[in-house]
Amino acid sequence: MKIMFISDIHGSVDSLTRIKEIYDIEKPNELIILGDVYLGGFNSIDELNDILESINNKIVIRGNCDSEVDVLTSPLMFIDYYYDTLFGKKFFCTHGHIYNISRFPNKDFDVMVSGHTHRGMILKDNGKYFLNPGSISRPRGDSDKSFMIIDDSGIYLKDLDNNIIDKLSW
Repeated sequence: MKIMFISDIHGSVDSLTRIKEIYDIEKPNELIILGDVYLGGFNSIDELNDILESINNKIVIRGNCDSEVDVLTSPLMFIDYYYDTLFGKKFFCTHGHIYNISRFPNKDFDVMVSGHTHRGMILKDNGKYFLNPGSISRPRGDSDKSFMIIDDSGIYLKDLDNNIIDKLSW
């Protein structure tokens, strides 16, 4: 099994086009988008939606910048968070503006995956994993545009050239 995580698209058709190319190479079983799909984009929303609709098996989590109008008019189905058992671990996936490494949800989890900070992160602390794929369009600090792949062997933070930035084995 392989899952791809992206976050903080902010309307960037160029970055999303690159992610679609990587998606086609990596062939994950699922793509989880951790929010902030639209706000701040200078490209066509229709073009952005066309790319997103061409990706099968996706989950889209609402971010703090995904407005009510965006959510209501989008062809995507937004959810507030995603909770499931993957790779034998309880995953809690969220945007990160409500629940994050400093504020836990009211659910038992082994792995929390969140975006929002625009900085990629792989951290294991007290038996829990805290992951952030970074931003595919607007990285902050000295971070690169990035995304995350998780498979049966571990966790991989990658840049948009599909190079590994950081990794951690299960």
